[in-house]
Amino acid sequence: MIIRGKYIRFLGLFLLVLCAASAKTQEVVYPSEAEIQFARRFIDAEKERHLGNYQASLELFDRCLILNPQSDAVHFGKGKVYLEQEQYGLAETAFESAYTLNPDNKWYALSYAQVLLDQLKFKEASQVYKKVSASYPQDTELKLDYANTLLFAGKEKAALKVYDEIEAITGPSHEINLRKSEYFISQHKYEAAVVELKKLIALYPEDTQLYGMLAELYRVQGKVDEAIQMFQDAYKANPTNPIFQLSLAEYYDRTNELDTAFSYLKKAFLNPNLDIDRKVGVLLRMYDKAEQDQVTRQRVLGLCEAVVETHPGEAKAYSIYGDFLNLEGDKTGALRQFHKATELDPSRFAIWSQILLIESELNLTEALADDSERALELFPAQPTVYFFNGIANTQLERWEAAVKSLRIGAQMVIGNNALSAQMLASLGDAYHEVGREMSSDSAYEAALLFDPNNTYVLNNYSYFLSLRGVKLERAKEMSAKTLTLEPDNPSYLDTYGWILYKMNAFEEAETYLGKALFNGGENSAEVLEHFGDALFQLDRKEEAVGYWKRALELEGENAPLQRKVDTRTLNE
Repeated sequence: MIIRGKYIRFLGLFLLVLCAASAKTQEVVYPSEAEIQFARRFIDAEKERHLGNYQASLELFDRCLILNPQSDAVHFGKGKVYLEQEQYGLAETAFESAYTLNPDNKWYALSYAQVLLDQLKFKEASQVYKKVSASYPQDTELKLDYANTLLFAGKEKAALKVYDEIEAITGPSHEINLRKSEYFISQHKYEAAVVELKKLIALYPEDTQLYGMLAELYRVQGKVDEAIQMFQDAYKANPTNPIFQLSLAEYYDRTNELDTAFSYLKKAFLNPNLDIDRKVGVLLRMYDKAEQDQVTRQRVLGLCEAVVETHPGEAKAYSIYGDFLNLEGDKTGALRQFHKATELDPSRFAIWSQILLIESELNLTEALADDSERALELFPAQPTVYFFNGIANTQLERWEAAVKSLRIGAQMVIGNNALSAQMLASLGDAYHEVGREMSSDSAYEAALLFDPNNTYVLNNYSYFLSLRGVKLERAKEMSAKTLTLEPDNPSYLDTYGWILYKMNAFEEAETYLGKALFNGGENSAEVLEHFGDALFQLDRKEEAVGYWKRALELEGENAPLQRKVDTRTLNE
């Protein structure tokens, strides 16, 4: 009922407008039946358009055109319907008709021009803007649209003329004069471009980007001194502006005056007005060069100290410092900075990852255990944290804790075969230490699925099988594979020899155990003892006792080995 009431009032108003067409006469002329029908259809068409019933709206507009084919308002209405459906070609035709029928209507012209722009018809749009702009000579927004359309149409000279007209009305402005300078640069008219940029700098002295553009323009012309002088003048006028300090550093760097460049860079980094993200960005861009050049690396470390000094409450200040100390090889110093970063912001996993990695590399086992426990509380879904925690507990011989972490971590790894293999290999070791041999075997087998050529797993797994005297053929196969990959490795030679020993192939065992000794195994009590055992089985008892004694000298206290020496027999 409310909609109907509004409709009646709107229709009444529309009919009054029609009546007003006869206002020049003394008497009121009422609209004809056709005019009333037209008004009703037009209003219904607009209502359907607003409701999104586009087909019904178009049908009603077409019925209006039957009554009045020259109605510009109907063509405009159809254009809006097509435009809302993104049917740009049909919208163009409709708007063009409305504009042709009533070229003095500004909104018809602008709608027609816009739909042409939507179809990238810049030349045609510029012609429409030209006509409508001529009707509104003081409308600078309209002139700006006209000039920009001329640019897109490739008519730079014509656009420049319109920009000049706008500037004559409004004075210099950022958009106008920047456009003009860009045009002059494209035409290699650098002096004219300099004039435009100087106008802007006078108007916007705090816009540091403009100084950079002007300096670059000087550089293109080979006028490096002018560029530097411009920044020097700006710096003198505003010595606390870090952007000018950075710009001077950049220009002196380009001229290879590295000491001067660094001095300005250091000033910028000590400047609290330069935000830390900008400083970190500069440091990251210097990383590759610092990686190759010691002098640059030392300078960057000085800049890192400046960042920490000016931003003592920012975790990223210590983090970036730690990165470069790590690059320098100062892992202890890097670790110290990374710990400070986590004190300020413990939520960044990348920093914790660096801490755990460095502690592992430095064999800081207790610290690795403690920090990995903290990291587990913060990042319970990160498998590498479980890995480091498992490794730390393994080294501390906390076998059950190691098993727990490694088992959970191994289940979480997705898409990283190397990490899966490492995790499962360590889990196999831990299971072995707690006497869970079946679980140990399963972990090793799973590790080999991810990395079939993992010599660490192949050697440990096969050796543990030999100690138990089970699956000796499987053990022999795996051990042989390690020798294919590393034929002179004394540990792998010893394992293979010992498997042969357990298979009662004593002569072959003696051969491989002898190779193990020859390739460095003489410093291993285990290899010496194994070789002595093989000699004993070959009835070379005196030699066997000699190797057992040498093994005892290296190992110190070993009751079973001592018994062998004392009884001169294997005691198996």
